[in-house]
Amino acid sequence: MAVKKLFDLHENIYYQKSQFEISELECEKEFWNVDETISELAYLTHDYFRYYGKFPSKVGKMILEDLIKGNVIDKEKDFVIDNYAGSGTTLVEAKLAGIDSVGLDINPFAVLACRVKTYNYDVSKLRKTWNHIHGELFKYNNVDKEDLLSCVIQEVDDKKKRRIEEKTRELVANTEFLKWFSDKVIQQLVIIKDTLLEMDYSKEREFFDLGFFAIIRRVSYAHDAEVRPHVNKKKRKRDAIEAFSKKITEMLDTMDEWNSATCSQVYSNAYLTSNADLDRVTNIVNQEKELRKKELGAVVSHPPYLNCFDYIPVYKLKFMWAEGFEEIFGEMSYDQIKKSEIKSYPVNNDEAIERYFVHNYNAYRNVYNNLRDGGYCCIVIGDCTVKKELFSVHKSFITMMQELGFSLEKMAYRSTAYGTGRYAYNFRADYSEKKDSKQDAILFFKK
Repeated sequence: MAVKKLFDLHENIYYQKSQFEISELECEKEFWNVDETISELAYLTHDYFRYYGKFPSKVGKMILEDLIKGNVIDKEKDFVIDNYAGSGTTLVEAKLAGIDSVGLDINPFAVLACRVKTYNYDVSKLRKTWNHIHGELFKYNNVDKEDLLSCVIQEVDDKKKRRIEEKTRELVANTEFLKWFSDKVIQQLVIIKDTLLEMDYSKEREFFDLGFFAIIRRVSYAHDAEVRPHVNKKKRKRDAIEAFSKKITEMLDTMDEWNSATCSQVYSNAYLTSNADLDRVTNIVNQEKELRKKELGAVVSHPPYLNCFDYIPVYKLKFMWAEGFEEIFGEMSYDQIKKSEIKSYPVNNDEAIERYFVHNYNAYRNVYNNLRDGGYCCIVIGDCTVKKELFSVHKSFITMMQELGFSLEKMAYRSTAYGTGRYAYNFRADYSEKKDSKQDAILFFKK
């Protein structure tokens, strides 16, 4: 019987590619201070949708300002892409800076957030639609109460009432749903979902869809602060209709501010795709180049950190309520989405590290192939520990990008006072400015 080889990080080829001194690099070096609180960083539409592991909005803003001041990109001739778009941090900051932008992500909720957060909605139209939705929610949430006004009862659609009752019974009988939601919350979420799906799919409905998915974790039994869903037996019960109403009201008020701060002529869009799919990514870039009559001048990218967590399972509760929202998922099933996601956790063997870097090699090869000459790829990436040993991942990224043909023009280390969600395991991102500790870096590569 063959003896399984013990994993030794020091023998890993990707770890070995990190074994050099930063002082050896001939590039500009800076330190960026990011000491704002979460609330200070969640301005405008940044707070529409909680996204675990996002990078601070200030960093996205500073990267774009740096590219503009350095004449790396021209607003009139270039657009930017974020190939790990997440909840749209780069896209929101690009819109504020007056730069056309495109996001790519394998997470359908990320794509939805990108599209809604960067769009300039007609708020009066949204409020009119909200009045209708709110009326429907009140009606069907109170339909069985004895004191309900008879005039409201007469307006109840019997078919819709039966749909809601049947779906509620089905989900209440499902042990997986009962693990995460109370009977009452299940009924209320069914009411909200049914009301939304009655509407024709449109940009306006996307706005309310995002609000719906934004409250799922909040009204569940899951811890709000932990990244992966875990039951919190002490969690305060929340009314789902009230939570949804509060969320939409906040989003509407913010949209007024967003419209005042941005120009509707500045374009932004997002696509559901694997960033490692060469044909798909190239087709999207070529399509946008043709439509915008511009070139891909820069890519701003924040890949998942090695040994941190896989994103798709984090959104498990939202996926449980996603049936029927086919427009959000496109042609991909949950299993296809999960399979296409970059796997970054757990890291306890060479195969896991190989899988992570091969995906990134393919993703950034796509960037190199589609970026115009002289264009920049800016990567925000942090280090990790593997079996309690430091892995300077940002250095491995430098080697990887140089192998692809990029040159490192500048790098900046940043402070990480910005808070993050708690992890249900021991891989916290405790970064430090010390040389032999975890670093969080912003890397500026030129093609």
